Amino acid sequence: MKSEINWRFPARNAALRTVVGEKIGDVIRVRAHRGCALHGPYLDLPAGRCTVRVLLRGPSHGRVRMDLTTADGKRTLASEAFHLLNWSRKTIEMSVDIPAVTGFEVRLFCRLGVSLEIEGVEIDHAFETLETLTPDRTVGFESSKTYGDKIASGFFDRYLSGPRIMEVGYKGYDGGTVPIVPQAIGVDVDYPGYDGSSFPFADESFDGIYSSHCFEHIGPWKEVLRDWYRLLRYGGHLVIVVPHQFLFERKRHLPSYFNPDHKRYYTSKGLLAEIEEAFEENSYRVRHLVENDKDFDYWPAPSEGSSGCYEIELVIEKIRPPYWHPDDGSVRAYPVHEFRTSLDRATPWSVDLDLSDKNRCLFWGPYVGLRPSDYVAEFHFDGDITEEGIGDFHLVLDVARSGERVAFRELRGDGLRQALQQGKVSLEFSNDEAGGIHEFRVFNGNVTTGPKLAFNGVLLDYKRPERTAA
Repeated sequence: MKSEINWRFPARNAALRTVVGEKIGDVIRVRAHRGCALHGPYLDLPAGRCTVRVLLRGPSHGRVRMDLTTADGKRTLASEAFHLLNWSRKTIEMSVDIPAVTGFEVRLFCRLGVSLEIEGVEIDHAFETLETLTPDRTVGFESSKTYGDKIASGFFDRYLSGPRIMEVGYKGYDGGTVPIVPQAIGVDVDYPGYDGSSFPFADESFDGIYSSHCFEHIGPWKEVLRDWYRLLRYGGHLVIVVPHQFLFERKRHLPSYFNPDHKRYYTSKGLLAEIEEAFEENSYRVRHLVENDKDFDYWPAPSEGSSGCYEIELVIEKIRPPYWHPDDGSVRAYPVHEFRTSLDRATPWSVDLDLSDKNRCLFWGPYVGLRPSDYVAEFHFDGDITEEGIGDFHLVLDVARSGERVAFRELRGDGLRQALQQGKVSLEFSNDEAGGIHEFRVFNGNVTTGPKLAFNGVLLDYKRPERTAA
């Protein structure tokens, strides 16, 4: 099976270090004639094709040499010199075939008059796995209890068969264990670049993420869940296995009898509650939820321990969110009586436009909090529209968020006539601010004569993307 893993290390990450440079904000600034400007991140890599990019910001000058090494720099896998005289490219890049290595390191040396700023390092590693799934694979202790069953039932085929899999916390307390499936990489708390809540991989790097009897040890659980979600591609699966409070712990309150490092107890309800709190609605689906008590012995008292399985298995699929949100009453028709205006209101459903003042805001409101999405606002008008009546009439419609214009449409002449003959004018806009307060406004332009028009309100709807095949 062919696979590829994509690492992304920003300059501020602790896995990247410098001798002659200085970390300032989000860059490593180097002004030197000699010395090591960059070294790290010390990865364990299987044999394969490795592409390394050092990302630069702004103009760069001088001569540098990039080495790809292992064994603390004692073994050089590849080396190349670069002359950065008026270097306009944004990267220094090398690609090389490497054997399986531990402590893989990128080193950038100053050779002469170097001036540059490093934004980070990207590593893309393509490799091939020939190993197959077998029941005797030396996975972690808890995973091993039902490993053969999961092979036989097709669990791994359904949820962890993609080419890019990550297991979090695979080392456990045992040592000598390997990741859950042959194509998986294993990461743990000592992984290079891990900061306690996020891993240094590109967005959507993995087809599956597996974690067994690890999540309950993690403090910032919400940040970690969101990072795992970030790392999954759409259609990928997150597999979380945690001990069940009433099987493993069998205790109401912390600390645990059997593992004082447990930060939380879990029931199925509690685990799902954390998932719902961490992830946006309609961004995932539950595909598997099992309270696994295979061979569990219910006879011993709570303080005596037990045997068999005592865990909750949860599988989440990451889905692409739909264009809509569950109805909260914000996407609807807004009649004119919900708008503010200084004009006379003859009825609550229609207000005549007064064009006597130039560049005047005639209607504004109704101050609606919207979820992030793409929208269409239809401004509805009534009137007797003729080519002669339009003349130089000038109308401006806009959408504002917190008073700042985010979209507008300026209409005059034939364009205005054609739009008003339909009885509505559409204005598309996007909102990326959760709960952002929006208003829809109608302005008279720089002409004080025009047709007799009445404003009826705004119909707000989602902008619907083209429908794709399921």
